Amino acid sequence: MSVLGVLLAGGRGVRLRTDLPKALVPCAGRTLLARAHATLAALADQVVVVAPAEMALPVAGGERVADPPEASGEGPLAGLVAGLGARAFDDAVVLAVDLPLVSAELLRALRSGRGKAVAVLAMPGSAPQPLAAWYAPQAAARLAGALARGERSATAAALSLEPVLVADAQLATLPGGLDAWLNVNTPADLALAERRLSAREHA
Repeated sequence: MSVLGVLLAGGRGVRLRTDLPKALVPCAGRTLLARAHATLAALADQVVVVAPAEMALPVAGGERVADPPEASGEGPLAGLVAGLGARAFDDAVVLAVDLPLVSAELLRALRSGRGKAVAVLAMPGSAPQPLAAWYAPQAAARLAGALARGERSATAAALSLEPVLVADAQLATLPGGLDAWLNVNTPADLALAERRLSAREHA
């Protein structure tokens, strides 16, 4: 079975108040890009890194894929569609670069809940996470269709697939627990992620 890893790395990182794209921000000694790539590489046969064509990112050990020109800069749904459309696959695992506490073990456990559904999404705090999820092959065309019709919300498009949604009670039992779903958007988020990673690595 061919597993495709889709690393979404297009965030500008404006709220982190650095001159770097979010993917290149250091977090506990490694860039967010390097952390996410290592996580996906542990699960996938091939990893594609998706970002706007004009964003300078060093991509080692993965293929670079650009957002569709007509939707570049319009949000993560465009990147999700570009990544899922880059290669044929039997199963695809997607991870955004700003979720450094989501581990390969956690994503593997999440996959076990998909069954025959088109997708499985975590829903920490009742907020679906389409950018840390698993998708079946038929999701690619359906998400592309939503984008073509003008949809720009990755969450709305993913929910239209009628995915399995994994809520807090179950997420708490998976590797990393609910703390793993910290989304790094601000300097305070980054500092908290570094503390949690340090605690995890020294446990």
